[in-house]
Formats: sequence, C-alpha cells, structure tokens
Amino acid sequence: MAISSTESIKIDGILDETIWEAAPSAIDFIQQEPFNGRPSTFRSEVTFAYDNSGLYIAAIMYDPSPDSILTQLGLRDSDNLNADFFTIMLSPFDEGLNAFAFRVYASDVQTDYKISGETDRHLDVSWDAVWKSKAKITGSGWIVEMKIPYSAIRFPKTEVQTWGMNCQRDIRRYRELTSWNFIDKKVQGIVNQEGLLKGIQGIKPPLRLSLTPYLSGYIEKNPDHDDWQFSYNYGADLKYGINQSFTLDMTLIPDFGQTPSDDKVYNFSPFEIRYSEKRQFFTEGTEMFDKGGIFYTRRVGGEPEDYDQVYDHLDSNEVVKENPMNTRLINATKVSGRTNSGLGIAVFNGMSANTWAKIEDTVTGEERRFLTQGFTNYNMLVFDQALKNNSYFSVLNTNLYRTDIGYSANVSGIDFKFANNNYTHSIVGNAFISQKYYSHANPDFGYAFEWEAGKISGNFQYSYRMEVQNETYDPNDMGFNSRNNRFENEISLEYNIYEPFGKVLDWFNKVSIEYNAQYKGLDYTSFIIEGSTRTTTRKYLTLSAFFEIKPDGCDYYEPRVDGWKYSNPGYIAVGGFTSSDYRKKLALDTRVTLAYSSRYLTSYYELELKPRFRPNNRLLFIYMFYMDHVNNNPGYVLDSLNASGEQVIIFGRRDVQTMTNVLEANYMIRSNISLNLRLRHYWVWAHYLSFYNLRPDGYLNPSDYSGNHDVDYNQFNIDLSFIWDFAPGSQLSFVWKNAINTSDDIIDYHFFRNLGNTITSPATNSFSIRVLYYIDAMYFKKKKKRLP
Repeated sequence: MAISSTESIKIDGILDETIWEAAPSAIDFIQQEPFNGRPSTFRSEVTFAYDNSGLYIAAIMYDPSPDSILTQLGLRDSDNLNADFFTIMLSPFDEGLNAFAFRVYASDVQTDYKISGETDRHLDVSWDAVWKSKAKITGSGWIVEMKIPYSAIRFPKTEVQTWGMNCQRDIRRYRELTSWNFIDKKVQGIVNQEGLLKGIQGIKPPLRLSLTPYLSGYIEKNPDHDDWQFSYNYGADLKYGINQSFTLDMTLIPDFGQTPSDDKVYNFSPFEIRYSEKRQFFTEGTEMFDKGGIFYTRRVGGEPEDYDQVYDHLDSNEVVKENPMNTRLINATKVSGRTNSGLGIAVFNGMSANTWAKIEDTVTGEERRFLTQGFTNYNMLVFDQALKNNSYFSVLNTNLYRTDIGYSANVSGIDFKFANNNYTHSIVGNAFISQKYYSHANPDFGYAFEWEAGKISGNFQYSYRMEVQNETYDPNDMGFNSRNNRFENEISLEYNIYEPFGKVLDWFNKVSIEYNAQYKGLDYTSFIIEGSTRTTTRKYLTLSAFFEIKPDGCDYYEPRVDGWKYSNPGYIAVGGFTSSDYRKKLALDTRVTLAYSSRYLTSYYELELKPRFRPNNRLLFIYMFYMDHVNNNPGYVLDSLNASGEQVIIFGRRDVQTMTNVLEANYMIRSNISLNLRLRHYWVWAHYLSFYNLRPDGYLNPSDYSGNHDVDYNQFNIDLSFIWDFAPGSQLSFVWKNAINTSDDIIDYHFFRNLGNTITSPATNSFSIRVLYYIDAMYFKKKKKRLP
C-alpha cells in the first residue's frame, strides 16, 4: 500500500521523513534462490509513498553482520556485481507481461531494465531511465531510498491505480535471492508472479519532455590517408510523453562513433554473419519491435546495399577513393505505449540519406561519384494485445522503401502466445508474409509460420515445435533470416529438479529430437539427437555436459549454386562447461567440445578458458582464451563453368584453426566515473590439403585443381574509454578505438610472430570526446514558478 505524501522527501538514504513512519511496510520475503519457498534469512521492510511527481520507496534490509555486506563497484546497468542489491519491479498495467525494474546495489550503483513476458526472465538492461536513489550501510544492515519519477514509466489514465509489483533482495554472500511476492521456479516467468501495489490515486503526472543534446569531436587516421582527419558532430535525443501511456523517442542526426567495436570473424559459410546491436537508441525500449524476429535493427544505418558493386564499375585507370561502410542515418523515431485495455502500440521510422562512393581517375585526377544506396525509409508497426494468463496476440508489419530504384519490401504477420488458466501449458507461434515490389519486375511473395506447444511448468516439461518457410520467403530487407525453404520438426523433453538435494542446489535435464527437410519437395536435410544436463553444487560450482548425434545429411547451401547439394557427413559430439563461484576474487569458466566424423576422418575440438580476477571492489579483470581446431574439414572453394559449359564446383579438404584472446579491465574511480579497456585479437588460418569435384549426388571425387586458397586472417581491436556520469542522464566520455585487419594466403603458424606482424600493420585510430546533457522541461517549469 502506497500513501500520499505532502512533505518534501530528500533522497539521501536517511529515512528521517515522517511519511516513512506512517506508511505500511511490505515484509515476509520468500526465497527464490537457493531454497525456493523458504522464508528469507534476514528481515526486509519496504515502504511506499507518492506525490504528483513520482513514487518513493524506502527499503530497509536488516543484516546482523553489516561489515559482511558485499559492495563491489561497477558501471551503471551492471547486472552481475559481487554486491547485495534491492530491486523494485513495477507493472502499471498489471497485464502480467511487462515490467519496469529499478535496482540499487549496496555499493550505490544503479541498474534499470525491462522485463517482458516474451523474453521471460531476460533482463533488457539497455533500457535507461532517469531516477534517483541512495544506498547506505548502517549498524543494522543497509538502506535504499528511491524516487521513480512518473516520467520514467508509463501507466493507465485512471483515477485509482493498481499496479503489479514485486521486490527482490539479494544477500550476495549467501547467494540468496528473495522476493516479497513468492516466485515459484516451477512456473515460467516472473512478471506474471507479481503482487499488487494499491493506494495510488488522483495523480496528475507532470509534463514528460526531455532533450539530451550532444556534441562530439573526432581525430582519426586510417591507412588510406596520410594525414589525421578532424571532424565534429552534434545532435540530440528527444523524449516526449504524448500522454501517461505513450512516449515519443527520437534521435536527430545521431552519432554512433563511440559504439563498441564489433567482434568481427572470418566467414567460411554461405550465410551472412549476424552481429549484435550495440547502438543505444536501437537497444533501448525495443521489446515490442523484437516480436516475431522480423526487425534486425542493424539494417538501419548499416552497410550500403551496393557497397561491393562500386568495384565492379571501375574503368581501367580508376580506383575507389572513398566508400563509406555505413549509410548516414538522418534520424530515427520510436513511438510506443499501452492503452488501458492492454493494447500495446509501437511505431518505428528511420531515414538514411544518399550514400556515395568516390572514384578517382589516376591519370586525369578527376573524381566521380557512385551511389551505393539511395535515400531509404524504414518503418515498423506493432499492435500487441495483452491477454490473461501472461498471453498475447500481436500484429506486425515492416516496410522499407528505396527512392533511387523505386523498390519497396514488406513483411506482415502475427505473433502470439496462449496459456491455460493454471499456466501449465501454452502454445506460441507466428506467421508472416514477405512482399517485395520492384519498379520494372513482378513482385515476389513468400510465407513462413512457426508454432510450439507443450507443458511449460513443473518438474517434467515437454514441447513440439514446427517451423515452415517456403523457398521465396525473404524478410532480410529489414530482418535477418539465414535460410528459407525449410521444414523443421522438433520434440523436446525436460526433467528439472528445482529444490536442493544432496550436494546440489538444482538439476536440469533435456533431450530433443529434430528432423529437418526442405519445404519444397520435402527433401531430407538433417536429423539430430541432442541431450544436456546441468547442475549447481552447494559451493556454487556449475557443471554441465551435452551430447549431439547427427547422421549424414544434405546441405543445399554449401555448394553456393542452385539445384546442387552436398552430402554432409554425420558426426558425434560431446562436451561440457564449468563455472565457479563469482563471489571469490578469482573465478574460472571453462568449456570443452570434442567431435568426430568418420567419412573424411574429420576431428574437431574446442576449448575456452575464462578467468576473472577481482583484486578489490573497484577493479575487475576478465580474460578469455578461445581456440578451436578442425582437421580434414571439407568445404566450398569456388564454382565455374568448364569449356563444355558444364557446372564445376570445387571443394577443399582443409585444416582450420581459430584462436581468440580477449582482455577486459574495468576500474571504478568512483561509482559514476570509470576507466574501461577491451582488447581483442582474433586469428584464424585455413590450410587446404587437397581438392575435390562435387558430384550431382552430393559426394566428392578427387580433383586435379591446385589453386592456393589458404587463409591467414587477423582482427585486432582496442577499445579504451573514460566515462563520467556527471549528472543524472548526462555523460562525458573519452574513447580511443584502434582497429587492425590483415589477410593473407601465406600462413604464419607461429602465434607471437603473427601477433607482432599484426600489431605493426597499418591501423585505423580514432580519438573522440563526447558530452551529452540531460535537460528535463520540468526544471524550467519549476524555475518559472519561482519568478516574482
């Protein structure tokens, strides 16, 4: 129960306001981990108050040994600090699907995130809000005082508010996670297991309008230029609360130059590599746009569609002087919210300008331009109706339009989840139609659907999944889909033990059988049997093992020519991973995989070691060593037509080794000032032993082909940043980015010599400074009221 407050509440971690004595408290927390259902070891009290500006929370976490409370410092939005924390989860629409979560660590570090019914237990920490908190350790435990402004959340337009709510407390030294309203681990989801926060009524939320302008400057040098290049950018992010429930979020002339570097890899496969989205605008508050998986945000402002074609349009004396790797994004806008009836509406629009490559004639010195992508408009529309039992039904549409070629593409469909009253069984699925319209050709249409049904709660769970995509389904103008023309079927069985027994805290077991075929003609492609087991001991050592059995299959993509197939050899694989207790100063994660295929005597191993060392509460080192090696691995090399006009496809038997080293270091100068380093070296080499002709039946015959297709590829990156959150929502950052990319057909097998050659190769360097400042319109409104 929250009570109305007329007195001024100062967020200082000192609960000296009278309102905290008058308000009732939420008590009797129940363990979620490790002993699901038992009372919390220590008592907690949480009190709520409100006024017209926001919700106030006072939480007292009693602890008989306050000097034992763990207090590791970390970056804002850290989600795995070695520190006690308190979290408040709010679902103003109480639909059991979505929640805003605000976490404060005992070290006074803030984290906020969103939880959605679709992602279940996934925490979307990319979502950021501006709110206040203060944590203090006392003689009887520790205290958190918080203010959540109404501008940070969305709620229905009603006189009396009833919100879904839950509180969590983590006693880190015991690895004990407790909640005010019991969260049953046997039941899928946590938002649907919230309690209720009542008492809020008659609130009149203030104007929700904020502007975050930025100014950035760059000094850059790349191997194509002898001189350093200077540039600057400016723009702004705008947030406007259209009403209590809907918010407009716009970025104007965005600058993503300080976005962390991608972990680029060498691609041996016939498919595009999918890289994760790291641009904040496209990761924050996008849960409705993630539905159905038809919007891959990196298409917006990504690589120009005709980036590679410029090299095919060069005359004999011409060279490419400049070819931008990304289109220039003019602006992007999101409008999203949910009505009182639980209908969520989300609209996205993005626009990128014409992108030109510059071509220079080396004889005359004249320059000309080549359009690699014309002005492009990106749109997505989502209607998401929340239903009872943590269910939903959504209608989605994406649309892309390119003005230079008069081309448009649409993907339209539905996405749904229906669960029974006891939330023990459910069916989830989606169905889509892709449409591509050309100015001088007939349109292309395709369709896809997927559904999965089964038992989702309890110790024993099961499901059946079917996925269908016809051969013309193509959502890739705005989405990401590696392959179409597929018909997949999978049966999964799980048996899980959630309560501690013997020397372990839990035990999860799963086995699945999958049969896959092409949709057109139902030609067999693969059959897979998988099994896995995972447990965590009472000393918090996690152990896991798995196996995979895959008989011979047919791969219709590896030949890279329509109508051809490759008879993919079957294999057997086993492996596992371990993860030690992160509460200790030194912890270690490991992963090992072994696989063998008899046809070409192919063997594979994979090893990952990931130690993490925390000398003190301010400094953390994480090192990751990864290596995999495959012997006698057949793969595509090239295809051509012979003198008789017959198709020839060459495969090669190769040894391939990949080695990755990553070092991360984070030093917290203060809770709002940090120095962060990430260094990555990725090295892959491939040595071809022999070559083969691919036969029409999918098998290989020895070939007399003898070209050199060896690969020695290195990617080296340094990302060093100094970040100062000098005010709520405001930040000053200095970033140095160093990138080196080398590729050769002569392999240097010596690691240190190869590393030395790599780091002395020409590099791209970027030094940048960026300042952004959060401006809340309410600040000026208050100032105006003070004027005589």
